[in-house]
Amino acid sequence: MNPAPATTAMFLLKLALFLFLLFWCGLGLWLILKYDQLFGLHPDDPAESSGARALNVTQVSIVWLGVFKIALYFLIC
Repeated sequence: MNPAPATTAMFLLKLALFLFLLFWCGLGLWLILKYDQLFGLHPDDPAESSGARALNVTQVSIVWLGVFKIALYFLIC
């Protein structure tokens, strides 16, 4: 048996996960830099409460962190 194909496939998978994590961290940085624009007061909807904005931020943060943790887990294992 030749273990090289399995090793190559694993390397390519880990490389793809690493590149995805770089993209994902860049997306997170972009979200932080555009925080006020994305999650701040909206001129078209002045009645939106701060609680609704906080819920939006919480949902986006949980999804971002969850995907990051899953990808990092598979990258390490």
